[in-house]
Formats: sequence, structure tokens, C-alpha cells
Amino acid sequence: MLLLLLAPPAIQVVQPPAATQTLKRLQEQLEAIPQALIDGKPGSMRALVAKALAGWNQALPELRKAMPEPERLAMEMQLKAMGKMKPREMAVGALGISSTLSRFQPHSREQDLLHADQTAMLAWCTVDAKSWQQLPALGDAFRPLIDQDKGRHAKAVLATQEALKAFQASQQKHQALAAKKAIKTLLDLVDDFEKP
Repeated sequence: MLLLLLAPPAIQVVQPPAATQTLKRLQEQLEAIPQALIDGKPGSMRALVAKALAGWNQALPELRKAMPEPERLAMEMQLKAMGKMKPREMAVGALGISSTLSRFQPHSREQDLLHADQTAMLAWCTVDAKSWQQLPALGDAFRPLIDQDKGRHAKAVLATQEALKAFQASQQKHQALAAKKAIKTLLDLVDDFEKP
């Protein structure tokens, strides 16, 4: 089964604003899939996959302009296969596609927020699978938000540092419930960092 891996954007390609907005909308639809799993609503995930696939088909003209065909076809094949996957596989697949789409957008604070969100969701799925050795680097994903904040979200910075410590402690002890709680806190904090 093909699963795209979640990785920090390695290559950034500057896209025209219309393409960037199309990719952002598609990423929002994709991120609803793992969010449903995290929120304990796996029954809604197939419908969310269908919605993301419809969004993909609608965005196809822009996607053809925004990225090379091999990447686009691989993502499309992954998305079409997700409807038959188990919930956690759907979530990880959606995160992989969303992460790949980030490579075709200019670097921005919005992309840093998205990367932190994606990484936290992937960490939740990894903990849920009890794959402690494969956890993504949450601290690295949140570092740009903390380092570039310059006092705008001081409470969120402190809360993020505490949640990362709690996550690390639970990771060392393989405490899934505590790890998931810390991750959910981090996901909420991404929303705080998004505020002006």
C-alpha cells in the first residue's frame, strides 16, 4: 500500500496566488480526515475522504499547473485508495498528501503553523499505533512558532513548552493516554498561534 510520508517541506516552489489558495483549501479538506480520528469520529472519515477527493478533482486544473505530474499522480492514487483503508491509515495518508502539497507553496508563517499541526496529528496517529520508535520530532515542528513569536503569544509559547515536556515524559514511559493528551493540547495551541 502506498503511503506518502510526512516530512518537512524540502523544496519550496513559488506558486501564483490562485494556485496557493487552491492548495490551501485542499489541505484543509485533507486535515479534516485525521482530525475526525483524533476527535473520536472515525465513522465520518469515509465521507471526509470523498469530500477531499471531490476537492481534488475540482482543483485538478490548478494542481496540473502547480506540480510535476509524477507527484500529482502519486497523490491522486493515494487519495483514491484511502476510501478502502482503515481509519488510522486514512489519517496518515491524508497527512502525507497535505505535507506533500506544502512543498509546492512558498514558505510562510502559515506553512509553519500547518507543519506543526500536521506533525502533531501524525504523532497522535503514531502513538495510537503504539509505534513509539517512529514518532515525528514534535519539538522541531513547533520550534519555528516559538522562536519567531516575539512575544505576541507569550502564554501559548509557555503552554507549548510545557506540553512538549509532558509529551516527552510520556513518550519515554510509553504512556499513550498522557501522550495523546499532550498532543491534543499542542493542536489547540496551534490555533492560539494563528490568532493575530
